Amino acid sequence: MILGDGSEKVAVQTSALAASLGLRVLVADGANSFDPYLVSRFASRKGLSPAELLKKIWVARAFTCHQFVTLVRERLEPMIYPGNSTLIVLLGPCTLFFDEEVPGPEAATLLRRTLAQVREMSRRGVPFLLGQSLSDFHHRREFLLLELMRVADSILRLEHSPDSLPASPWKPAPALVKTGRILSPLQSRVGSPVCGSQTPLGGT
Repeated sequence: MILGDGSEKVAVQTSALAASLGLRVLVADGANSFDPYLVSRFASRKGLSPAELLKKIWVARAFTCHQFVTLVRERLEPMIYPGNSTLIVLLGPCTLFFDEEVPGPEAATLLRRTLAQVREMSRRGVPFLLGQSLSDFHHRREFLLLELMRVADSILRLEHSPDSLPASPWKPAPALVKTGRILSPLQSRVGSPVCGSQTPLGGT
């Protein structure tokens, strides 16, 4: 999991790298942050065809947390073909659940259903990469970020911009996540009040 402002950009760049290495990449975009130009620039730097590289990356966008739940729970697994190495990338997996028009208990239930599917597919050997920005984060929805962090095997925290990439591997101790206490180095961010083919959810 990549956490911090600019994390979705890094996740898209990683998607391009994975596709260039022959993996089938499935992107579930909950932050409207998939930028095909990042993939095209990556391809050009590597001497690859941008159009051909984009064809290896399947993208579906969700615009509500309910759509994101459906996307992850129902649409991703049928896209995994036997014999093909696949990477699933979730962009902003918490972002739509930060919407305070959705009651907190409902948002938590929906996110847990989503993450349960991620855990189940991970247990069966499907790799996931999660990129979560904190730009839309509000302290009142910190419990959702904690739920997301529990599902991650490891966390790469971006400290500044993804262009310079001062980043460090980090994951809080399980006891801190369990009790809801996130300490430094994330406290200043998390504890602050302000801290190829593309288809929408209903597309084909």
